[in-house]
Amino acid sequence: TKTMMRMRSTSANSTSTTHHHDGKDDFLTVDISENDDGHGRYAIAHLDSNDNDDDDDNDDGGGASSAVSPATALASSSSSLPPPLTDIENSQCDERDRNIHPNRDRNPSHPRSLLKTLWSEATSTTDVPRLHHRRTLAAAAAAEAGRNDNHDNNNSNNNSNSNGRRRSVPSFGTRKQHLPSSRSVKIAKRVWLSFFAAFAASIVLALHVYLYKLFQFYRRGHENASSPPSLLGLTPLDYQNALLTRRIGPEDLPSSSSSSSTPLMTLSQARSHVLRPLSPRSVDTTRYTIRINTWHRNEQLLLSLNHHSRCEGVEQIQVVWCDVEHDPPDEIAHHPSGKVVVERHAVNSLNERFKVLVDPPTLGILSLDDDVLRPCEALDAGFVRWTRHPDRMVGFDVRTHVVDEDASDSNSNPNSNPNILSNSNFKNKSTWNYGYLSTTERTNRYSLTLPRASFLHRDYLDLYVLSLPRDVYVYVALHLECEDIAMSFLVSSLTRGKPPLIADYWAVKSMVKLYSEERISGGKDHKARRDRCVDVFAEMLGVKEDG
Repeated sequence: TKTMMRMRSTSANSTSTTHHHDGKDDFLTVDISENDDGHGRYAIAHLDSNDNDDDDDNDDGGGASSAVSPATALASSSSSLPPPLTDIENSQCDERDRNIHPNRDRNPSHPRSLLKTLWSEATSTTDVPRLHHRRTLAAAAAAEAGRNDNHDNNNSNNNSNSNGRRRSVPSFGTRKQHLPSSRSVKIAKRVWLSFFAAFAASIVLALHVYLYKLFQFYRRGHENASSPPSLLGLTPLDYQNALLTRRIGPEDLPSSSSSSSTPLMTLSQARSHVLRPLSPRSVDTTRYTIRINTWHRNEQLLLSLNHHSRCEGVEQIQVVWCDVEHDPPDEIAHHPSGKVVVERHAVNSLNERFKVLVDPPTLGILSLDDDVLRPCEALDAGFVRWTRHPDRMVGFDVRTHVVDEDASDSNSNPNSNPNILSNSNFKNKSTWNYGYLSTTERTNRYSLTLPRASFLHRDYLDLYVLSLPRDVYVYVALHLECEDIAMSFLVSSLTRGKPPLIADYWAVKSMVKLYSEERISGGKDHKARRDRCVDVFAEMLGVKEDG
């Protein structure tokens, strides 16, 4: 039963209490009396139980109980009651009771355990709250026993008690740390293996792509080996060197053609191209765009920008910057006039002066070098003449070619390049040489103009990059010269052999040449190379056929 019996004497009358347990035939009869000194004295009169394990209890014949009436308890003498048990006697009884019933303390709900608790409380001389104190101690002992059981179960799974405790509660600074589970280690290994596998696959794929492109390049070279030698003596190795030295870009070579010397657009297709017309009363008829080619001459370039930015006919100035190792100075990149735009090219070649990266605002283009100055009135006069003939080039510096009928046998020199064809293979057996300014003035004839100061249509810039034969394009890129001859002959070829126009004589003579120690082209072989350029370019572009 869960009912607690509290027995307290409040008067001199003695009472008799009988406690019955459900399910057990245990009867407790307690006589309560009061001593002369006013303290209560408690005693158990009789206890009956049907539990066979209680050897120290008397069998009362089927669990019948006899109660003591209050009158009988008053008549009895106080000396007839047994004296209360001392603490030593209580401990002895507890010890004897534990030996008889070892499982009684482990089960607090056992009837005998409850009776023993009641007996201890009844015979104790302390206050009643001690019962709650004992309950608290019993609960704490039970909790401690539960923790000890759990600890023993955990230690049974480990090799030793001390090692298991160190692994469950790692301490800071110790060498034995908490190790991750085997599942986490396997997942981490799989992730890293997947990452390295993907990285290795990307490297192998890039290597295969590179080897494939290299194989295609050499295959085209072997296919071209059976073809006639190049007029300029170029081989597939020259094309490869031009790519490796960044003289040309991959976009400058055709990707679908079997021959690397094939242009992106044929000359016949370029001749059928219709130039965009100039709209009347538009910016194309009143203003023009200047494209200045420069190389390591920042002082001359700044002077040219300061001068030409003041011209009213200049809409925009585009600086072709091919120096990939240095950035343009701030006074050039952020010119105070607001007309300067810097085109930064990744390829260092004279062909880049005709490759447009920033679309100009006008169709009229004035091609200039950075060391050439002319008055704004001279430039405007040349622009007015160009607007009347937009399909022609209008230049300030003209040159001529010299026909040498007897020089055809000079190219058959055994010391010459065997890949270069002699003039005997040309359709026109004559040889064209380059004529300097003195020759031009003496003969009073001209056939080409130099793009260092000339007007031309914006579409011719794209046609130069697309339709110029690749041998000519690569030759200009490798030798850093003859781009002016190539552009002048190309425009003449697209206009059915028409020569360029020349500006007014006073405008031609108004040039100011800025001194510079840096030179893009030149040398002792400069005249011989230009002679070869005039002769071969005229043959490849069909200018000789047109006379």
